[in-house]
Order: sequence, then structure tokens, then C-alpha cells
Amino acid sequence: MKAARRSIAFFSGLLLYCFGAGAAMQYANTGLPRQVYVQLGGRNSLPVMLGEAVALALILFVVAAVWGYLTLRPQRRRHRPYIAWMMSGVGAGWACWLIFGAFSFALKPRAYSAPLQNLLLSSNAAPLFGALNIFAVLAGVWLAGTLAKRRQLKLPSSRSKRRPDRGQGDGSDDDHTVSTVSPATVAPPVAP
Repeated sequence: MKAARRSIAFFSGLLLYCFGAGAAMQYANTGLPRQVYVQLGGRNSLPVMLGEAVALALILFVVAAVWGYLTLRPQRRRHRPYIAWMMSGVGAGWACWLIFGAFSFALKPRAYSAPLQNLLLSSNAAPLFGALNIFAVLAGVWLAGTLAKRRQLKLPSSRSKRRPDRGQGDGSDDDHTVSTVSPATVAPPVAP
């Protein structure tokens, strides 16, 4: 069961980053109305690109926090949230998108002349597809993990409480205690 929860956390993180990258690319293609771009200096100006990148990162942060919490929240106290497994799934998704972006970047020669701000901040520019997006998703998963840990600590314990040992701390050993099982009073049957 533990392996199943780890796998769910890993693949959920992988799907979360893929969903976030796809949604970010879709939003970057849509953009804002032209009047807004004209007033702020054009679509490729630094304030516009930085504003879009931060707004998109905040949206991805909220989506990652909700998605991560729904994945990581424990139902019982003994089920601890597998935050590291989910973050490694996000990292694997980021690595896959980075490799895809590197190939996509190499196959388009006009991408070499793109400004650095475009490569770092734009969510549809290979190879990074928005550098802030990975940090937003990781921060959302971390926040979800923290909230899931708090929920785990608030849940009642699912294990039975043990009786306190009387000889604990004084160096006594459990092998030297007196047995409380009484001897059998009936003799075993004799074989003929």
C-alpha cells in the first residue's frame, strides 16, 4: 500500500507539471487585449512580459497547492504525505519538458535570435517554457505538503496505545520479568 501511495504522489506530480506547462502555453498564446499591450509598451516589453510571467506563476501556484493537497492529504494518521515523491514527479516532468524544449529550440533557427527575457519569461518559448513556472509549481507542492502534514498531526492516532512499561528507564530487561500465564492444570492425553 505504501508503494501505491508513493506511485500516486510521483505520477500526480508529473501530471501536475505537464498540465501546468500546457495551461501556461495556452494562456501565453491567448494573451491580453491589444489595447493593454499598446498602453504598456508592446507585447515584448519587459514590464508586460514580467507581469504576465508573475500572474501566470501565481495561477500555477494556486493550482499546484490545491492539486498537491488533494493528492497528499492523509486519511489516517499513519499515512504520512509523500511530499518528496510528488516533488520528484514535478522534477521529472520539468526534465521531460526541458529535453523537449531543447530539441524544439535546436530545430528552430530563428529562436537563437530571441532576446533573453523572452527565453526566460515567456511560457511558450523553448527551452524553459517560463522559468517562473517551475518555481511556482514547486512552491505550491511544498505548501500543500505542509498543510497535509498539519492535517496528519490533527488526525486521531490509528494505532492502539501501548501500556506504559514499569521497568522502563531503570535498565531492567523484559526477559527477566515474571510470567503471568498460569501453568496448565489438566494433564495432556497419553498416547496408547
